[in-house]
Amino acid sequence: MPALKALFELLELAPGLAQDITQGKEGPVQQLQQAVAKTVEKLVLTQRIVQTGLPFWERKLLPEDEAQKLLSRLDQTKSFLESLQAYSTPGRLKNLRYDVQDIRSHLEGLQALRDIEGLQDLATHLGAVASYLSTAEAILPSDHTWVENMKTARSEVLMQVSDPGKRTTATFRQQTLHRLTDLKKAYVRAYLSLHLKARLGVNEHQRKTRLMRDERLQTLQKLSTIDLMPRQHLTEFQHQLDRLTSCFALTEQELDTTSVCQHCSYRPSSEPPAAPARAVLDTLDSELDTLVADWTQTLLTNLEDPTTQGNLKLLKPTSRKLLDPFLKGRALPGELTNDFILAMQEVLSGLIPVTVKTDNLRAALLAGGSPAAPAEMKKRFETYLDELTRGKEPGKVRIVLE
Repeated sequence: MPALKALFELLELAPGLAQDITQGKEGPVQQLQQAVAKTVEKLVLTQRIVQTGLPFWERKLLPEDEAQKLLSRLDQTKSFLESLQAYSTPGRLKNLRYDVQDIRSHLEGLQALRDIEGLQDLATHLGAVASYLSTAEAILPSDHTWVENMKTARSEVLMQVSDPGKRTTATFRQQTLHRLTDLKKAYVRAYLSLHLKARLGVNEHQRKTRLMRDERLQTLQKLSTIDLMPRQHLTEFQHQLDRLTSCFALTEQELDTTSVCQHCSYRPSSEPPAAPARAVLDTLDSELDTLVADWTQTLLTNLEDPTTQGNLKLLKPTSRKLLDPFLKGRALPGELTNDFILAMQEVLSGLIPVTVKTDNLRAALLAGGSPAAPAEMKKRFETYLDELTRGKEPGKVRIVLE
């Protein structure tokens, strides 16, 4: 009788049902077997959870050694309960071969079952926000303040979750969820701020569109067909303009469900630090004026060079009429026609452009080591130019720096 009472208590059934069994009643046996089957099923599922280490926030809440101990304890209790399935009648239960001590030795196994179920429930409850924060960590730059705050919070929360005394307190779940939610809100604010700087808004997008059709840019594109012009400057300008991404559809509500803008896939950690997109657009707008002025001066300087004066005199009168106003007014014509470009190409055709790339020039100047005396550096520079211009008439050579 004491053993039967202990068995019913173990399975959280009324201990008084043991008395009914001694009277041969079937009902308590069925309740007992149902409780046994249900608990065995829970143990099987819990063992699978323990085998995973119970992942939470990119960590395992159950270290390998602790998981092995729990698996052994759960397996012993499962084997014990499975042995009870043989006691399917009141008569068999009366001959139960376990004493009170045997039965109560499995209280620890069932408590472990409840602890793991509670831990799994807690991890599930907090898991969605924790998973979001893990993804967010990889999106922001590693040195961002939010990332540091998130790492601190993760360490503290994981330590508390691993402590049964702390994680089972009445307010722990609510306080922890509140803390993680605050971290998520802080991330949304940080991401929106970075997104605003890195992307063009609707007004800036319209400015970019206008700039891509700007007459100054079209002028440079036409002039770039002249061999003497530093095309690389224009190419770099266009690349910078192309790299400016427009995005003005992102909302705070969208970031509540996904940590990355679904419209432009902006990931601050993958994009090098740069000036705000709006400021870059302002700079490019101003740079267009500078490029046009520089290229205009380059044309004027070379047209006025004695080397090209002979070619200028050989031009047809119609072509000469196109260039004379440019030389006198020192400004490009309002409409840059193909005839103007052809006349310019014809005059400058005797010049020999030699391209100097900054990386190659730097390598040439550093050859032999650095620092170096001015005379040595001058010698290296002259040697480099001699190599580039060997076999060419020096008076017709024009250096184009790219």
